[in-house]
Amino acid sequence: MACLLGIDIGTTNTKIIIFTENGDIVEERAFPTPFISDEYGGCYQPQEVLNVLLENLKSFSSGAKKEVVALSISSFAEVMVGLDKSLQPITKSPAWFDTRTDTIFQETKDTIKSDNIYRLTGLSPQSKYSLYKLLWHQKFEPEIFQSVCYWTSMSGYVLSALSGVLSFDYSLASRTMFFDQQNRQWSQELLDNIGVPLEKMPKLTPSGIVLDTIQKNIARLTGLPENLQVVTGGHDHLCAAVAVGVFKQGQVLISTGTTENLTMALDSIPQINLSQLKRSFSWGHHAIPERYYGMSGIYSGGYSLEWFLKLVNENYQYLKKMSQEIPKEVSLFFPYLLGADYDGARGAFINLEGQMEKADLTKSLIISLGFEYKDLWDIMAQNLNIQVERVTNVGGGTQNDFWMKVKSAVLNEKILVPQDKEGSCKGAAILAGMAVGLYNDPEDAYRKTFHLAKIYEPDPELRESLLPWYRLYLELRDDIRHLNEKMKIIQTKRRK
Repeated sequence: MACLLGIDIGTTNTKIIIFTENGDIVEERAFPTPFISDEYGGCYQPQEVLNVLLENLKSFSSGAKKEVVALSISSFAEVMVGLDKSLQPITKSPAWFDTRTDTIFQETKDTIKSDNIYRLTGLSPQSKYSLYKLLWHQKFEPEIFQSVCYWTSMSGYVLSALSGVLSFDYSLASRTMFFDQQNRQWSQELLDNIGVPLEKMPKLTPSGIVLDTIQKNIARLTGLPENLQVVTGGHDHLCAAVAVGVFKQGQVLISTGTTENLTMALDSIPQINLSQLKRSFSWGHHAIPERYYGMSGIYSGGYSLEWFLKLVNENYQYLKKMSQEIPKEVSLFFPYLLGADYDGARGAFINLEGQMEKADLTKSLIISLGFEYKDLWDIMAQNLNIQVERVTNVGGGTQNDFWMKVKSAVLNEKILVPQDKEGSCKGAAILAGMAVGLYNDPEDAYRKTFHLAKIYEPDPELRESLLPWYRLYLELRDDIRHLNEKMKIIQTKRRK
């Protein structure tokens, strides 16, 4: 049986998995994504990502490797890699959550027409997007900026190293803030504004397109077959959507990792004015050609829980021992540790009492994540006119039973959880499989590879007990935003 190789370059860890045609795991590896932390967040190390990736590929058994016919890559978005003419990285690659672009964002804020940008690119201006990262390079590393021959994504860089062909897929281009969604081309006007000639941007392609066979030197180094096809991948959340069959309108994906992402599949490009939205969400090209998505999320979903457990000197085993009862008093937590949908967002606990214990705060944090998610969910569904038909949740957070029960109750939705937890990796492998003809279409791939583990049904009593807290959460959210914006003004003045 032919096998497929999926690679997921993640915020914290990179995973490599060989799958059978039926979606079963043959062999897998994982390693921390090479990263240098600093006061702003930090930068990824593209060359090190490639080096460690190749070493891990070498370590797979020869029996598993010889059956692999194609590979593809999913990765985080927004991160840019500047390459020289030999396609070697020569720039820093600030993380998507890195804050060094905040000042650039503030300086250019008044010159950007948000409604126009949203209609063109599907994005509401935020400092994390690639446009601001390139402006940062232009201002603070002008010589290196000018010497860059090509700008690409992290997965685009690794794919070029494996195949010798430079590319940029639509789903990752959708997160740059200089991609013209309607015409599927780079925006000449926006590139001119940031001083990047069009010839420095790679050819745009759909996901799931064969670039070339693997380079012979890479095949010899890793032991992978010389006829292995290298295929364009996509944004990690959209690759996860491919893995669980979320590509038609009415299908919804919850992806729970460092971020708690929400993806609603769309059949066409939405017609929405940014000024009409209570909270912004993005939209763009799906990893499945001719399909689109609406996307929002909690930037620090799983991150918030990890942060809190670390503070109280606990790990995930603590969650399994914790009682499932809802606290009588909920301490509302606003999960903006890595920002939110407005500039200057920061996290906060509200309604703390001295008698509260560790378990109360842990459960309050998880409940509040459900509230934040519900607000995002309702705004997207209403504005996109989505009638939800199927909800699937992937990611490590699905192992937290309390979190899943709360989420199902708050959303009032039945949630499917697949057996395998690495949806992005599997989605990349499926894209590779479709590209080489192992699957007839996305639906065929879903039928052959999706394995259900569990279904969470909404608990009416739990939902009823949480509703008053949810209403209070929505009221306080606007107050928290007001306080954050005041603090942002003070912080900006202090930095000057």
